[in-house]
Amino acid sequence: MKLTTATASFEMLRHIPVGSVGAPRGNCEGCGMSIWSEGGYRVPGLPGIHCSIKCVETVLFGHQCCRWCGCKMDKPYSSIDSRLCSRDCSEKYNAQVMGDKTASLGSGKRFLLWLEENRAAVYRQLLGQGTPESGYCQNPECPNGEGGLPGSLALLRADARYCNAVCRRAAQRVLTAQNRPSNRRYLCGNKRGTFTGKAFRVNSTQQSLIRGISASGRDPRVEKIACIQSGTRD
Repeated sequence: MKLTTATASFEMLRHIPVGSVGAPRGNCEGCGMSIWSEGGYRVPGLPGIHCSIKCVETVLFGHQCCRWCGCKMDKPYSSIDSRLCSRDCSEKYNAQVMGDKTASLGSGKRFLLWLEENRAAVYRQLLGQGTPESGYCQNPECPNGEGGLPGSLALLRADARYCNAVCRRAAQRVLTAQNRPSNRRYLCGNKRGTFTGKAFRVNSTQQSLIRGISASGRDPRVEKIACIQSGTRD
């Protein structure tokens, strides 16, 4: 796939925060400049939004990260070589960033490679491939295939859905999270349905009070008890 096609597809990552037209809508995570009505780019797994692909790559490949692959580094020093985590990363950085400039900051090439390695599902969407097809691992984040595809199931048994146990467990965790019922508590402090099928009970003192004062007409205390009883049944 050509790089120009991929970088044009980055628009699918554009996010427009809520706000008023012509007013700032937050700040870019990379450069700190204001985000305006046209929005910016939101990348799954990265905090905040970014005003450009250049700022996305600044966050991914700056600070304490490898300048080529984005892996975390313990002690990146000032020299270029000390900011690259391996010989392979050093060779590619020197050839394509320092050399022919095809992967220079803001080109999107390093970002695309990072997505392929770390966000397989997003990478496939950028390529227009969507969800895994039959014959490939059904874990949407599977990184084991080639050319942006999930791992192949060709050499596995006919009913296999995942290329290995790691992908199977990862997919099951996603399904479990999606199907888990909400445990959110409501404003009254109880879950919905707590009082379903339960009758409201008043003690003997309250019953005597109701009987003793109901003959003399309406009383605020009676109305209060009745209100509590009615509200609890609802």
